[in-house]
Amino acid sequence: MKRVLTCICCPMGCKITAELNGKKIVSISGNTCKRGEEYAKNECINPLRTVTSTVMTKNGVPLPVKTDRAIPKDK
Repeated sequence: MKRVLTCICCPMGCKITAELNGKKIVSISGNTCKRGEEYAKNECINPLRTVTSTVMTKNGVPLPVKTDRAIPKDK
């Protein structure tokens, strides 16, 4: 299976192709830096996200909130 990703690590926005065999990465190509390779590995095997939102306080004022660390995308 192939996944095509747009790297978000730097302004280059490289198109990275990751070839997978199940949950195992066979090859990564298209990145121009090491950060892109790491990004592709993490995004294919264990994607994480920082969640930002707002919650309403008791007095009706919206309050911005953010997770203190990245959490698994499927959560």
